[in-house]
Amino acid sequence: MKGNGQTAKVGFTEYICPQDKLHSIFEGKQLLDSNISVLSDRNSFDMTTQTPGFNSTIPVQQSFNELTVGTMSSAAASQGLQASYYTGSNFSQLQATRVDSRVDFNWAEGSPTASIGADNFAVRWAGTIQPQYSEIYTFYTNADDGVRLWVNGQLLIDNWTDHAVTENSGVISLQALQNYDIKLEYYERSGAASCQLLWSSGSQTKEIIPPTYLSPTGPDVVTAANEPAKRAATFIDSIGFNTHLHYYDTAYGDFSLIQQRLQEAGIQHIRDGGSDPTWVQRINQLGNEGIKTTVVLDPNIGVGPDASYDIKSPGYQVLEFVKNIIPDGTEAVEILNEFDVWYQSGYSRNGQPVTSDNWIAYLRDFTRDTYNFINSDPATQDIAVIGPSFVYPDSSQAVGDLSQWVDYGNMHPYNYPSYPGNGNLNQEMSTRSLPFNRRPMIATEAGYHTANVTNDRSVSEAVQGKYIPRVFLNNFNQGIYRTFSYELIDQKLRPNDGEANFGILRYDGSPKPAFTAVKNLIQLLDDTEANFTPGSLNYRLSGNTNYIQHTLLQKQNGDFYLVLWLEVPSTDQANSHQVTLTLNTAIEQATTYLPNESANAIAQFTSPTQLTLTVPDSPLIVKLTPQSTT
Repeated sequence: MKGNGQTAKVGFTEYICPQDKLHSIFEGKQLLDSNISVLSDRNSFDMTTQTPGFNSTIPVQQSFNELTVGTMSSAAASQGLQASYYTGSNFSQLQATRVDSRVDFNWAEGSPTASIGADNFAVRWAGTIQPQYSEIYTFYTNADDGVRLWVNGQLLIDNWTDHAVTENSGVISLQALQNYDIKLEYYERSGAASCQLLWSSGSQTKEIIPPTYLSPTGPDVVTAANEPAKRAATFIDSIGFNTHLHYYDTAYGDFSLIQQRLQEAGIQHIRDGGSDPTWVQRINQLGNEGIKTTVVLDPNIGVGPDASYDIKSPGYQVLEFVKNIIPDGTEAVEILNEFDVWYQSGYSRNGQPVTSDNWIAYLRDFTRDTYNFINSDPATQDIAVIGPSFVYPDSSQAVGDLSQWVDYGNMHPYNYPSYPGNGNLNQEMSTRSLPFNRRPMIATEAGYHTANVTNDRSVSEAVQGKYIPRVFLNNFNQGIYRTFSYELIDQKLRPNDGEANFGILRYDGSPKPAFTAVKNLIQLLDDTEANFTPGSLNYRLSGNTNYIQHTLLQKQNGDFYLVLWLEVPSTDQANSHQVTLTLNTAIEQATTYLPNESANAIAQFTSPTQLTLTVPDSPLIVKLTPQSTT
């Protein structure tokens, strides 16, 4: 941990975005009639020619190969989820496919289809879901046995174990009327079998997800049809790093090295705090070079709203500090880092110590006064105010609503040594967004340390190199406007100290694999920010798509960049899945890159319509240049 308001280790989609502020910041025995719409069974149907479009009220016969088929409207045919039924639990022996209008099954000790036994089978449901509200949704499964659920590529539920009927849940922020990928996997070992999928939100009553909000995709398809891209420049702009430029007795004392490495990597945003003359000079110098700072405000390190906060030397008040002392380097100010831990570190107001009884009142006043001072002067009105971060989960609720005094919310979604997609991010967003209402969120700290394996929750440098790019990509997919990785460089040469080894640079300034990965990722995806509307890419992923996640970006020149990665726990060993990318948009040229290895292309393809790709547990970038329409 860090004292004195520095650092400690411990998205919304309907955003209320401030005008002109920090504008660059930031997936039983009896099958219920209502669940059957389409069936293709290898014992009775030609799966290659089966066409969805059958009545969802078909009567259930003794076996599915006796099913009678009716007709229905095309609108009803498009509702539900594509269901693939397998023998065994590893999804390798496909037996039947159909469209299930909802997931609400109690097979008891029976079988879902004549081609599968009552035990040792698995089901994968896939498609898209369209919420009706821009809110945080909770998804629930009630299952016997194993179950795991992805929404928008995020693993929300992962209970892949033998168990009796158990309710599991996970949360995610979704936007109204947007389509999100959804995939539910289930296996039955023995005995009774059942599976249900439900949802709820602030406006949505908890219920089995109705077919109205579900649309099927083909078997084992991750995504299909026209997916809107996001600006590549917006993703690059979401990348930031923590620094400690006033830690003069650490690696940060060599400012020329820090400056050179920031510029080499293409990092445009840092998060730091300080007030002494050397620190001030460094912040302004970096700002003049295009590297802007989110400044952590803290009276214990010399900056507060006004004199009543008993600010330590040099005693800057926030308006003067931002306007006159660091005008070239500041793009945002941040309220009191992890104050629910550090309030006991000598803070006071008008001579009265901050205690467990009054720290919340102090923090609320600090937030309000900072926001009002920043917005009182036209010269500083464009500086965004980021809310406080917390360590303890209950603090986010205890502090009350701060949204009227902040432009962005704040959280520190550390989950080391677990992998980025383990579901922690969704839970953190649900908890940490509470004080900020519908303000967009910024992750001001997240990272992995590489201390010796005997140290608490360390990862290897190779694993850190895989995880850090995935943190940025996962967070961006979740609507987090900016993520500040903790941190740029190892502070000291202390291999047994986890706190000293969070850097993507070693203490001597040499690159760890994570530095190389981030540098190449930025180089490949960077684009001049332009006011253009990204287009859509019509494509499909099939094959071994388990745990495959993606981000689709576009540059202003029209090139698409499909970033794919395997979201699983990583080791130093290679891990990959092979998938097929089918391109329905006409592509002139495709180029692939592995930024963890190099910024150079590894393969090129002319006028491809289908590519076989090996997707590792680090980013694979597929650059797709559309054919000219002129």
